Amino acid sequence: MNHGEVKRRQAEEVTNILTLITILIAGQLTGNKGIAYVAVAVEVYALVWTAVSGNLSDTLGRLLRGRKNRGQYGNIGTLRRNTMFFQIALGLTGSLILLFFAGNIAEGIFDIRYSTFILRVLSPIILLRTVSAVLLGYFQGDGSELPRAISGILRQIFILGFGLMFSGMMKNHGEKVSNLLMQENFTFMYSGAGIAIAVCLAEIFIIIFLTVIFRGSQRAERRNRQEERYSAESFFDSVRYLYVSRWPMLVTGVLEAVPFAAGLIFFVRAAEDENAAALEYGLYAGKYLAICGIIVCLISAVSLPVTARIFTCLRSGENRFAKKVFQSGVHICLIHGIFSSVFLAFMGEQLAGLLCPENEGLVQKMFAGGSTLVLFTALACYFGRFLQITGKKYLVLGAVGTGDIIFIIFSLVLLRVSKAGILALVYGGMAGMAVLCVVLGLFAYRQLRTQADWLGILIVPLGAGGASGLVSMLLGRTLSPYLGSLGTLLTGFAVSTVIYWILLLVLRNFKEHELEAIPGGRLIEKAGQLFHIF
Repeated sequence: MNHGEVKRRQAEEVTNILTLITILIAGQLTGNKGIAYVAVAVEVYALVWTAVSGNLSDTLGRLLRGRKNRGQYGNIGTLRRNTMFFQIALGLTGSLILLFFAGNIAEGIFDIRYSTFILRVLSPIILLRTVSAVLLGYFQGDGSELPRAISGILRQIFILGFGLMFSGMMKNHGEKVSNLLMQENFTFMYSGAGIAIAVCLAEIFIIIFLTVIFRGSQRAERRNRQEERYSAESFFDSVRYLYVSRWPMLVTGVLEAVPFAAGLIFFVRAAEDENAAALEYGLYAGKYLAICGIIVCLISAVSLPVTARIFTCLRSGENRFAKKVFQSGVHICLIHGIFSSVFLAFMGEQLAGLLCPENEGLVQKMFAGGSTLVLFTALACYFGRFLQITGKKYLVLGAVGTGDIIFIIFSLVLLRVSKAGILALVYGGMAGMAVLCVVLGLFAYRQLRTQADWLGILIVPLGAGGASGLVSMLLGRTLSPYLGSLGTLLTGFAVSTVIYWILLLVLRNFKEHELEAIPGGRLIEKAGQLFHIF
C-alpha cells in the first residue's frame, strides 16, 4: 500500500461520507417511507452489482500492471477488450433481471410492493456501474489512482444535484397520483424514483468523464499499438485470470451486503403493518445507519496511514516495529470509537430531535442501544484491512460469514421472541459486528504474534469516555430547554471532546508515533510538552 493508494482510499472514505450525507438529505426529500422503498432497490442493486463487478477495478488494475511491467502490451489490449465485453454482457444480464423480475423481488421476497417501480427505474445502474468499474480498472492498470478518487466525489455531487431536482419533480407527480387514488404512499414511491433517476444519470456522466480522460491518456501509448496486435491470451484466459484473482473478495463483498437485505426481509415479514414497518426501517437506514456510517468512515480514514506504515515495515523486514505500529492503529480506533459511541449514546436525544423530531423517541432508542456499532465496525475495518494486505483473504471471508450468521440468529430471535421491532436489527447488528470484530482481531494478533496492552489501549480510554459521557448527559439535561437540540449538541460535543482528550493527555495515554497519525497530534504533543507531560 503506497502513498497514492492511501490517498485514493481516503478519498473513497470521503465519497462514502458524501453518500451517507446524501441519504440524510434524501430522507428529507422522500420521507422515511421513501427511504425504505429506495432501500429495497439499493440493497438488491448492491447484491447483484457486487456479484457481477465486485472488486473488479482493483483486480483488473493489478492484472494490467503485471502485464505492463513485463512489457506484454499485446496482452494488455486483449485483457482490456475481453474484460469490457464480458462485463458488459454480465451487467446487461443483471440489469435485465432487475427490470423484468422487479415485482417478484420487491413483492415476493421483500414484501414491499411500492419498491417495484423504483427497482425498475434503478435497473440500468448495474450495467452503467459495471462499465465505469472496467474503465477505472484501466486507469489503475496505468498506475493512476486520481481518476477513481475524482469520479467518486463527482458521482455524489451529481447524485445530490440531480436528486434534488428529480425527487422534487417526481414528488409533485406522486402527490397528484396519491390524491387521485387516495393513497399517500405513491408520493413516497415517486419521490424515491426521482432519486433512482438521479443515480442513473450521474453514472452516465461519470462514464463520459472517464471515457474522455482515458481516450486522452491513450495518445501517449500509440507507440505500443503495433505490439498490441499480437497477444498470447484468449478470451477464456482473460476471464479466468480475472475471476480466479477476485473471487475471495467478490464473495466477501456479497456477504457484507447480505445482512442489510436479510434484516429488511425479516423485519418486514415479522411486522403486522407494512406502512409502520416502512416508516421504522426508513428511520433505521436513513438516520441511525447513516450517522454511524459517517463516523466509521472518518475513523477509517484516520487509520489508513497506520495500515500503510504496517505494510511498509513488513516489507522491509521490521517486524518488531510493525507490531508497535499495529498496536497504535488499534489504539487510535479505540480512542475515536469509544468517544463516538459514548457521545451518541448520551446525546442521542438531541441528535434524534435534530434529525427526526416527529419520531424522536424511536431514533433515540437506536442511538442509546446501538451506538457501540461504531466502535466494533471501526475496529473490524482496521483488522480486516490489515489481514487483506497481508494476503489473508480467506480468513476475512470466513469471519464475515460468521458475523452474518450471528446477525441472522440474533435478529430472528429478537423479532420472534421479544417483539423488539426495528430494535432487533439494531441489537442484531451490534452482536454480529462484535463477533466479526473479535474474530478478525484474534486473526490479526495471531498473524503478528503479539499481544495487546489492554490497560493502555482500552481501559484508560474507557474511563475517559465514561467521564466525557457523564458530562454530555448533564449538559444535555441542563441546556436542552434553553439552547434546543442543535445548540446543546454542539456545546456538548465541544466540552466533552476537550475533557476526553485532556484526560487522555494527563493519563499519558499516547505514544510519540501515535501522535504522528492522529489528526491534531502535533497540537496534542505541544500541549503535553507545555504542561511537562511528555
